[in-house]
Amino acid sequence: MSKAVILLMGTFHMAMDPNKINEYQDQIQSIVHHLKDFKPTKIAVEKSFFIEEELDRKYKEFLNGNLVPAYDEVEQFAFRLASHFDHPKVYPVDEIVDMSSPSLEQVFEWTKEHQPALFQEILKVQSSLQTFVNEVDVYSTLQYLNDPQYSQELQRVYMKLSRVGDRQHQVGVSWLTQWHKRDLAMAANIARLANSKDRVLVLVGGDHLHLLERFLKDSGDFELESVLPYLQKPE
Repeated sequence: MSKAVILLMGTFHMAMDPNKINEYQDQIQSIVHHLKDFKPTKIAVEKSFFIEEELDRKYKEFLNGNLVPAYDEVEQFAFRLASHFDHPKVYPVDEIVDMSSPSLEQVFEWTKEHQPALFQEILKVQSSLQTFVNEVDVYSTLQYLNDPQYSQELQRVYMKLSRVGDRQHQVGVSWLTQWHKRDLAMAANIARLANSKDRVLVLVGGDHLHLLERFLKDSGDFELESVLPYLQKPE
């Protein structure tokens, strides 16, 4: 029995760095060109189904030549790829989860006040993450976000966060439960979307890659392909 092929691509939120999008538009176009080689039959994006109608409307405007892609990874990558393959739509797979009970800021505040040694451990791993970061251009940013070693180090931060609190106050675990719920729901949405003959490109924030890959692999229902060959900067 054939399995759907999933290509997970971690992205950054482009609205936070519009200057980079303007300066490196040629690189974005180049990445889109290379991703065409994957030949996706469907493209899933980190957007909620609550805005599906708006997403459909914008995609139709793009197809009609009436929409200039905004500082948004979906419009920059997904719309361009989907239109090339005459896809009828792009598919939102994100889940709305309340991440405020507690917020990540509250978790760090607790750690700093009550567990200073653990706080320093977390800062040390976060510092090691910076060794991967080379935000010179779009290619470099996407390469480090999709580097398995970067994802592994990021997961170390999350596992250290699980120790925040005590037996009566599971502060870190409470936040991580919210995070896992969101990624598990996204994995379920992707799984429901993918038929056995599909090739699904999934565009999500780089922080979601580790859990999504784990959940999809654990199902045994999909083949996962690495995105790194598609992110090699041309000579």
